[in-house]
Amino acid sequence: MLFIKKHNLVSDKPIDIVRNDLKSPTTKLTVTQLSETKLYGYMKNTHGKGYNIISVIDLKEKTDRKTIIEIKNEFDLLTNLFLIATFVGLWGVAIYKLTNGADILSFELILMLTFPIIGVLITKSSFGIYEKRLMKIYSALLKNEKPN
Repeated sequence: MLFIKKHNLVSDKPIDIVRNDLKSPTTKLTVTQLSETKLYGYMKNTHGKGYNIISVIDLKEKTDRKTIIEIKNEFDLLTNLFLIATFVGLWGVAIYKLTNGADILSFELILMLTFPIIGVLITKSSFGIYEKRLMKIYSALLKNEKPN
């Protein structure tokens, strides 16, 4: 919804082997099969609530026995709803106070207007960090290495 990143990987292996490699059990990532060409990945954040990453993986086989792996990573619904609620709540209260004559340069009002933006910037950088870690795990699984 709010933060989505797409990746395309190419593997020299056939689609069946790629599917089985991606479904290999890891402690950080759970991958389940939805259909023959679609997988679902879930990386749970071990540090608190939210910030879990969901992956939708599409597998496409080329004619030369290569497989194209399309991975779409995004935050889970809880994280998206929290960010939206923060925006709506704090900005709603700030707009309400402004319409009732609050001073625009008051510390409380400035904090309410800027906190959601700071939160989104922190969330975006966190998504980048978690997403890079997740892609390293997928790459290690495709290479039959142990993910770290």
